[in-house]
Amino acid sequence: MGEKGKRAWPKVAAGAAAAGVVAGGAAAIWRRQWALVAMRVAIRVVKSTEGMDVTRVLEAQHAEIRRAFRRAALPGGRRPGAFRELVRMLAVHEAAEEAHVHPAAARASGKGRAAARARLGEEAQAKQLLADLWEAGPRSAGYLHTLRALRRAVLMHAAREEREEFPALGALSPARRRMLGLEVKLARELAPTRPHPGINTSMANRLAMPVLGPADRARDLLQRWRGED
Repeated sequence: MGEKGKRAWPKVAAGAAAAGVVAGGAAAIWRRQWALVAMRVAIRVVKSTEGMDVTRVLEAQHAEIRRAFRRAALPGGRRPGAFRELVRMLAVHEAAEEAHVHPAAARASGKGRAAARARLGEEAQAKQLLADLWEAGPRSAGYLHTLRALRRAVLMHAAREEREEFPALGALSPARRRMLGLEVKLARELAPTRPHPGINTSMANRLAMPVLGPADRARDLLQRWRGED
């Protein structure tokens, strides 16, 4: 290193240190802001979920998803928006189930464990199909064909969940079922809004929520601001 380089090195080091401090400060601000958002969402969800059993929450969400599939298949200028809403709904719903519902069912009984394992396998396949559809977009040539395949997979999955996993959840105490309902609704407000096929376990989903959740929602906001389909 030359004499000029030696003299410049302290400045470079000081600049790097300052940049690190700024980045660390920005990260701390981001964490505080996210904590405040999560707290506000939690308060709102608690008020809207008092006394609501997890099976009722999931049944209501399954009905919403069925309606969202119908809207996403309609032709016209509203299809891109309906498609984005369907993707968001499926992404947050499956994240909530993987983070909270399936582990609770697996701990409840042996049958619940087998049902939860089967549901996770189905969700991994549906998530990959959703990711492929998201990448292709609602204007792609095979959109309706892939949408119908995804609809069949998702609705069969929901039916099996209600038939095989709900009985295991029914064995839990009423207080635990209400807490699960709260966790599902809270996760739906904070979870990633786009498909992430590699995230399929309870721990992975819990770790992803505070990272990919705000990142996806920021991208959604930017997309709406730009008026993009």
